Amino acid sequence: MSGRIGRAFETAARERRGAFVPFLTSGFPDPAESDRLALALCEEGVDALELGVPFSDPIADGPTIQRTTEIALRAGATLPHVLGQALRLRARCETPLVLMSYLNPILRYGAERFAEDAAAAGVDGLILVDLPPEEEPALWDVVRKQGLDTIALLAPGTDDARLSAIVGKARGFLYVVARLGVTGRGSSDASVESALARCRERSPLPRCLGFGIDLKTPLDRYRGMAEGVIVGSSLLESILAGSDARAREVNARAFARAMKVRLPALAPL
Repeated sequence: MSGRIGRAFETAARERRGAFVPFLTSGFPDPAESDRLALALCEEGVDALELGVPFSDPIADGPTIQRTTEIALRAGATLPHVLGQALRLRARCETPLVLMSYLNPILRYGAERFAEDAAAAGVDGLILVDLPPEEEPALWDVVRKQGLDTIALLAPGTDDARLSAIVGKARGFLYVVARLGVTGRGSSDASVESALARCRERSPLPRCLGFGIDLKTPLDRYRGMAEGVIVGSSLLESILAGSDARAREVNARAFARAMKVRLPALAPL
């Protein structure tokens, strides 16, 4: 694997642990504090940071991310602001940065311009929540030509033929959805282990579990089956519980430390 994302997973494997990829809604609760929260997580040694592009109709997001998205939008967050945040973070740290967005903001910005500006800002990868990799191939090609990893979302029930097609176009890592529905708390789908195994049959890319992962998730259930976890809603809940900016940063740092302690549970025996 090459690039910052690949190197991050290689480091985690050498250290015999899974990778931790937290999700933050960019611009929440306001641009300045969002920068401080993102930098705090990078300083805590997260393996990659996922920045969510605020969008007015977040169909895949549960109530917590929807709430933070609404706050960010009221504070004026836009896709240019997210790219600016990535640029500022890249100037201060080497943590891989992944943007998670819906398609509409990128089309409004202009796909080619977005890909160029994202690469210039130091973004490493892109997740498009509502655009399957077999659709709009020209857009995906534009993104790849700028050196951005195109990270695929995979549901547990994806059939073998479509799984092979999606995995074949993915770069960076595979985002395996642990359960059906929107982001947030909830039990994992019973077929997620099968999905993880089928991904490994088709690709050497790291597998990251997301949707419903929190500090209570029994990670040892996925030992040797997933190389990392993506955590959004439960992290944002802990941040929302803070009464002021200082408390929110303390909560974010404490969450990162607590999750990192649990990561060896993913390493193969």
